[in-house]
Amino acid sequence: MTHENNIGGLLETARRDIDAIDDQLLALLVQRFAVTTQVKLAKSQSNDVWPLPLRPTREAEIMRRLLAKVKGTEVAPEFLVRLWRAILSQSSLNQSPITLHVSRHLNSNMAHRLRLRDYFGPMPVEDYRDEAQALLQINTSAGDLCVVETEQPWAEAFVAGQAGAARVVAALPVSGDDTMPKLLVIGQAPVTPSQHDETLVITSGKLPRDFAPEILWQGKSGGLRISSLSGFLLEHESPLVGLVRSNASLGLKLAGHYSSALKV
Repeated sequence: MTHENNIGGLLETARRDIDAIDDQLLALLVQRFAVTTQVKLAKSQSNDVWPLPLRPTREAEIMRRLLAKVKGTEVAPEFLVRLWRAILSQSSLNQSPITLHVSRHLNSNMAHRLRLRDYFGPMPVEDYRDEAQALLQINTSAGDLCVVETEQPWAEAFVAGQAGAARVVAALPVSGDDTMPKLLVIGQAPVTPSQHDETLVITSGKLPRDFAPEILWQGKSGGLRISSLSGFLLEHESPLVGLVRSNASLGLKLAGHYSSALKV
C-alpha cells in the first residue's frame, strides 16, 4: 500500500467516525428537547407557575458544571459557553415564545446585539424609544424579557413600577472578567440562591462605606445609583433590613439577583 493510499484510508475511517459521532450528537439533542417537553408538562401541572420558562440560576449552574468537566480537554471553554447557550435558549423557546424588549439605543450598538444573539439565540428583538417604554412591555407581557444597558437611565422607571413584578434575573456578558456587566436582563423568572450570587440594589444615595457584605461594583442609572452586593440578599432580612431602617433617605429598592459571570 502506498503512503497516499494509507493516508486516504485513515481519512476515510476518521470521516466515518465523525459521521457516527454527529449522528449520536443529533440523537442526543432530539432526546434533550423531548425531555424539555416533559418539563413543560410538569410545569403546567404545578401550582408554582412562572410566566417565563427561564431558570437563570439552574442555567448558570449547568454551565459551571460543564466548564469544570472540559478542563484539560480540547473543548475550548468559550465554545462550550456559546454552544450550551444556544441549546438552553432553544429549550426555553420550545416551552414558550419569548420576545426581547430593548431601547433603540441598545439595539443600535452592534456589540450589544451580538451579546443578545450569543445569550438568547433566535429570540426576536423589538426596540422602543427608551428604557421606560421597553420596561412597560414586560409589565403587560409577563412572558417576555426586557434587556437594559447597565448605566443607561432605566432605574427610575423601574422604581416607579413600570416593569411590574419583573426583576433583574441575569447579567451579560455571561462570562468574562469585567466587574460591572454591560447589560441587565429583567423578567418574571424564579432566581434561587446558589454559591455564585449577586444582589442588585437601587438607591438615591451612596451606600455606607462600612456596609457589609462586599460591594462588588457601583454605577449610575439616570439620577439613581445602582450597586451590586455579594450574596443572595433579601429586603426583609439582615443586613438590608437594618440598612433600610437606619438610612431611610437612601430609598433603597432591591432590583433583583443574578449569577456572577462565569470564569472561562
